[in-house]
Amino acid sequence: MNFGTYFRIALFFPYLIGAIAAVLAFTTEFGVKNGLVFFTVFSIVFAGIPYAVFVAFAFAWSKQRSDSKIKKVMWFAPLLFLPLLIIVPFISGSPGSFLQAMASIAILWSFALAYGYAYVLLTYGGWVLIKKLGLGCEKI
Repeated sequence: MNFGTYFRIALFFPYLIGAIAAVLAFTTEFGVKNGLVFFTVFSIVFAGIPYAVFVAFAFAWSKQRSDSKIKKVMWFAPLLFLPLLIIVPFISGSPGSFLQAMASIAILWSFALAYGYAYVLLTYGGWVLIKKLGLGCEKI
């Protein structure tokens, strides 16, 4: 497998991890008491639709790119995702005043950056593991 293929698969990691977190949250006491599980479910509920738009663009863009180009852009992916979150306060209900909407967006952006870079690190770590196991190769 080359990195481009792996990257396109990895774009779905947040949904997979969000689904696992939702199962934990609704079926175990661990999920109810764990803030990380709660915020992971929260991230998918509120950012799932904008992230789907991001996935569609990233998937299409990556098909014609080299592995090295995809890796470079991957590190900026959380920053590229931020503008899509501007719509979340408006689709999740009335944002109230302009200042309330901006505060909501600022909070969402801080979570998106934290989770986004966690997923980038997870994706890169997974690729390192795949290469060490001899299952992946770089395509130039």
